Amino acid sequence: MTDRDREDIAYYLPHDRDPTLDTGEYYYLQYTMGKTGNPRVIRVYALDILPHKDGTEYGIYQYRRGRYHRIDAGYGDFSRGVRMGDLYDNKQDCRDQTHMGCHWWEELRKKQMEDV
Repeated sequence: MTDRDREDIAYYLPHDRDPTLDTGEYYYLQYTMGKTGNPRVIRVYALDILPHKDGTEYGIYQYRRGRYHRIDAGYGDFSRGVRMGDLYDNKQDCRDQTHMGCHWWEELRKKQMEDV
């Protein structure tokens, strides 16, 4: 691992991965128009791969009441999804949005785990 990788990990991934997450499961900061309008952290599964002109997006689903429910990424268009930088592997980083825009964070996490 390079020094640059170590710096990126310290900056983008300040907290450890949540070991209770399933394969393909992430945390996502959902903005709602509810009573408070405050964003909330939810657990989602990235089940769809959606090629888009600006890069790959993922259709995300929340598992509730025995089935998967598609989460609107805010575009009002189910052919759009979220970028990998919007998904997190622990709740605190998601709340803090530590790697918003960093779409290669999973590669950094793999390097971090190999280095341990």
